[in-house]
Amino acid sequence: MRISLTLEAILAKYAPENADAYEIPGTPTVEELIRHLGIPEDLVMFVIVNGQMATLKTRLQDNASVSLCPYICGG
Repeated sequence: MRISLTLEAILAKYAPENADAYEIPGTPTVEELIRHLGIPEDLVMFVIVNGQMATLKTRLQDNASVSLCPYICGG
């Protein structure tokens, strides 16, 4: 299955080279995708799938657009 993947801010270092057409086997949940990419789950604050807020249990579909955003600290 293929997805378009955007990793924001400090998560960008986990982005694969082919993030705009990332191939992943099966139909994983967001949680499984995060593990597959090697991202510590506690770094992810929220997830957007196809323009909608999603949870870690959201199952991804082929051609989904996925954005992962980290916790952001400010002053």
